[in-house]
Amino acid sequence: MSLNGSLSTMNLADLLQWVAGGMKTGRFDFRKGTVIKEVYVQDGLIVGAASNQPTEMLGHVLVARGKLTEEQLRVGLLARRSEDEFLGQILVRLGFIGRDDLLGALAERTEEIVYSLFEWEEADFSFEPGERPGPNVVLISLPVDHVLLRGVHRHDEKARIGTVLPHGRAVLAPSELPPPPEILQHPLARRILEMLDGRRSIDEIAFLMHTSPFPVMKFLYEAHRLALVKIVTLEGAPLMLVTGEAPDGELSGLTGPALTAAARERLERGDPEAALTLLHDNLPDDDAETVSLLQDAESAFLEKVYANEFETSATPSLLRPLEELMGESLRSEEFFILSRMSEETSIQDIVELAPMQEAETIRLLRRLVRRGLIQIT
Repeated sequence: MSLNGSLSTMNLADLLQWVAGGMKTGRFDFRKGTVIKEVYVQDGLIVGAASNQPTEMLGHVLVARGKLTEEQLRVGLLARRSEDEFLGQILVRLGFIGRDDLLGALAERTEEIVYSLFEWEEADFSFEPGERPGPNVVLISLPVDHVLLRGVHRHDEKARIGTVLPHGRAVLAPSELPPPPEILQHPLARRILEMLDGRRSIDEIAFLMHTSPFPVMKFLYEAHRLALVKIVTLEGAPLMLVTGEAPDGELSGLTGPALTAAARERLERGDPEAALTLLHDNLPDDDAETVSLLQDAESAFLEKVYANEFETSATPSLLRPLEELMGESLRSEEFFILSRMSEETSIQDIVELAPMQEAETIRLLRRLVRRGLIQIT
């Protein structure tokens, strides 16, 4: 039978024990805001997982782990022969990764999606019995008792890290001690150290590396314990991915039902971006009505842009050399997009290459157009 609920009343450990005890087969959908994670179970075992978070998608996982370069990912996206062709197959066909690397990355991604759910204390879930994974979901076999042990360890680990690095706004810098050679041999650790400059926050480093903040935070916690890095500040600037014009002055202080009503009114009168601006920084994860409204606003926004401004096949290009733009006031996500532009790169390529949601990427592109930094043809 179907099951619906919230992790605040039935936690993940209880759900997994229910799965194992009843030898269940089906699919869990976990929803937190606009993030959706699917977990497939078969005869009481976890056999697959999927996520709509860009940093948990295959291309970004491979880039974050040093198995693939951004240029190779871009070439792979360009080489896609049809929408049904799996990106992993393309990357193997082009010789960028081996089949063993692909299977390893897929299994690692699947496990990470499952373990990351132990960090969610608030989320809605549903269980659909009998549902089985699609062809692009790698099949694994994870016993529930193994997942529970790892999940509890992950939860405790996050709490321990939080005593030193409470959130992703912390900024760290290298210390005078040189890192041991064995640390530099690990691709993820080496890339983190290369980006550590005393100005970038943990969230910013994670964004530039195409990964979630947790592995960055975990490494920096251990590096701090070994005196390889030092804390500059715990209150760095937050990473602001979604960018839009400020909402009307009289609406800027609204919260709760009043804010939701104002956003709905903006959406109904044909201004989905105003609705997005109102909702994004004030979205309660447990308010299904507001989450649904945000999803409607994102869909309406993308449909309006692609119909009236530019298509996904359009090409963005710099109006000035990138070197000249270094003097502009650019946030990290804006510079990320500017630095990935080329004559062969389309809007769709940038959407797939950027480690953020499609609506966020398109809003940033439109902001760069309004600032006179790029054109889209």
